[in-house]
Amino acid sequence: MAQSDTDWEAILASERFKRLARQRRNTIVVLGVLAAIYYFSIPALIAWGPDVFRIKLAAGLNVGTVFAVSQYPFGGLIVYVFMRRTAALDRTAAGLARQQPEAGISLAEEHHAF
Repeated sequence: MAQSDTDWEAILASERFKRLARQRRNTIVVLGVLAAIYYFSIPALIAWGPDVFRIKLAAGLNVGTVFAVSQYPFGGLIVYVFMRRTAALDRTAAGLARQQPEAGISLAEEHHAF
């Protein structure tokens, strides 16, 4: 196993890392809240506005059915946005260690050393 001279305390204390951690937290919170609102809107509408789900759109198709089925593509969209956003944040995080002037081995080199 390769020994790393990366100064992790300096990275964790850096403003860039703190900003990156805030961005990751904000991504998780915003997407989580959006998913929860969309998911729990079905039981809320059933309790407080059931007539909305009875609106007919076509023969055998009403707003309730369309809204319930739309949960799947919306969930997929949330996952897609989450994966794209966190992949970008991960690339930025990997660059933090590589940009350390005193780093002996970068994260990429350390990963391939095994």
